[in-house]
Amino acid sequence: MTIRNSRTGGQILIDQLVAQGVERVTCVPGESYLAALDALHDSPIDVMICRAEGGAAMMAEAYGKLTGRPGICFVTRGPGATNASHGVHIAMQDSTPMILFVGQVDTGMREREAFQELDYKAVFGTMAKWAVEIDRPDRIPELVARAFRVAMQGRPGPVVISLPENMLTETAAVADAMRIEPAVSWPAPADIEKLGAMLATAKAPLVILGGSRWTDDATKSIARFAERFDLPVATSFRRASLIDADHSHYAGDLGIGPSPGLKARIDNADVVLLVGGRMSEMPSSSYTLLDIPNPQQKLIHVHPGSEELGRVYQPALAIQATPAAFAAAVETLKPSGAVAWKGEAAKAHADYLAWTEKARELPGTFQYGQVMTWLRDRLPNDAIVCNGAGNYAGWIHRHHRFHSFASQLAPTSGSMGYGVPAAVLAKRQYPDRTVVAFGR
Repeated sequence: MTIRNSRTGGQILIDQLVAQGVERVTCVPGESYLAALDALHDSPIDVMICRAEGGAAMMAEAYGKLTGRPGICFVTRGPGATNASHGVHIAMQDSTPMILFVGQVDTGMREREAFQELDYKAVFGTMAKWAVEIDRPDRIPELVARAFRVAMQGRPGPVVISLPENMLTETAAVADAMRIEPAVSWPAPADIEKLGAMLATAKAPLVILGGSRWTDDATKSIARFAERFDLPVATSFRRASLIDADHSHYAGDLGIGPSPGLKARIDNADVVLLVGGRMSEMPSSSYTLLDIPNPQQKLIHVHPGSEELGRVYQPALAIQATPAAFAAAVETLKPSGAVAWKGEAAKAHADYLAWTEKARELPGTFQYGQVMTWLRDRLPNDAIVCNGAGNYAGWIHRHHRFHSFASQLAPTSGSMGYGVPAAVLAKRQYPDRTVVAFGR
């Protein structure tokens, strides 16, 4: 690595973001990180200035959902940080890579409860994957590189980095860190063999897709795998864009008020293949779909984070792998003979279409369901649909049909106010695509 000439901490910080390929950042400007703002001014990074920190953080989280790389947000200290905590919580529960940079008081004023001072490790310690304060400019490349790795590896999530004001103005001569690509965990060949053997003896298997670390190619690989084995495929809460709703094997989504037919299909399954998801409270109907700790179905759980395997449900087969790696590994897996459940995927898809096709009439003049079916028939297949929390989202989940990868931006954490910030970011990222925001 080449040691560069002496730079301010603010300049070193922004140079690290450029080295990591950061396209854009969201922020609410504040005096606590002016040196970083000065460096951003002359950088190639697109700076999106927001009116409120909550919205800025949600926009960064939406970027992480769309791209798989950490969304970057800058906010000022104290109230700026606490306002941004909404986005951090969403990123944690939604397994989204994100880095929040927060201004901090001068290190010489620490522990005095100076103006807007916060202990960021205490505030964000249970909300983020990692919270750290950088107190020396020569450590910026090291800790920013680590932040990118922590945010993306295993189960993705948010990192919070505190930036003392004097650290950003002090100078150091230090080399930039290399671009970080997250480590990929692959399934062992023996795991794929065991998966094939379990499917060979199954009578009523079903696949559930969820979580993050997917790619467009991976979703297509899983669809081909489902076709070869004639498997019904459901999606987890607010992960409906992991398979085309028109696919002949799609069985619907597991959210609030799932289809009774889909719920019955899971109840009657003997093998459940859960890829990427955690089956937390919402998709599991308050932890009632699968018994805890030992599901009555043989559970095959694929997840990139070892800490999630057996955390709630004890699987018959635990596979630590990213969804993309798992999808690539099963590309060559084929049934050993005729499958015992032939035709069940078609029945599951027919049930899904019947459940979602027509909106029932409600009291009053405004018909939410009819609005959704009208939009469903008119929006382009690559339209990005965004929403936050609220009962209105139930009509989106039931009646809209997602066709393209990463076309659903919605918080599995159930946070309000997410739809508009997510839509603004999505339109900035994909200006040629139609973006629709729902809110209340």
